[in-house]
Amino acid sequence: MTRDEIQSIERRLRDREPVLTPHEPRARAAVAMVLAPADEGARLLLIKRAEHPHDPWSGHMAFPGGRHDPGDEHLLRTALRETNEEVGLDLERHGRLVNRLDDLAAVAGGRNLDMVISPYLFLVDREHPTTIDASEVAAALWVPMRHFRDSEFHGSIRFEREGAQMDFPAFHVGDHRVWGLTYRMIRGFLDAIGQPAAGAVPPTGFGTGLAPTGDRR
Repeated sequence: MTRDEIQSIERRLRDREPVLTPHEPRARAAVAMVLAPADEGARLLLIKRAEHPHDPWSGHMAFPGGRHDPGDEHLLRTALRETNEEVGLDLERHGRLVNRLDDLAAVAGGRNLDMVISPYLFLVDREHPTTIDASEVAAALWVPMRHFRDSEFHGSIRFEREGAQMDFPAFHVGDHRVWGLTYRMIRGFLDAIGQPAAGAVPPTGFGTGLAPTGDRR
């Protein structure tokens, strides 16, 4: 994606009505999807979560973000604060908010957690250096968008659950596998901009149980 293509994405999504949860869940979280231009195409900022025994997404590839704190006046503030804390990127100074994207119901280990995660799309002028908080983040990387659009980077990841082997669709990013909630968010983003991931397996349950509302914060 060139800068012109990124501007086209901004125009397309700026006034899009996000699909938000119609009920109040037990917990909420917010993440930042940060898109930067690059010579060979746009790149998306991802993190590898640090290993924690009590984190249901321990070690997963994800977007910077986290749980809504009572001190956050709204979910956008949660995304801004968590991104600054986790990777040292101040999106209020260096980013431009495009829009809130569709809510997702959080699932871990096959269980619905009664948590809703809200992604916010930001544009930055370049790939900014990151300074990770090692207690929360193991690595941060800017991933070319072609890894999500092109079928050569699409595959699956296998887990054993209750004695059964289960395969989940995933994007292959070097030695990393992007699957689960982050996979669903990226698929939703690509669908929203009219660039569906070629050959990717549809994320089962994407958008289930959510309906449009008016509050985008």
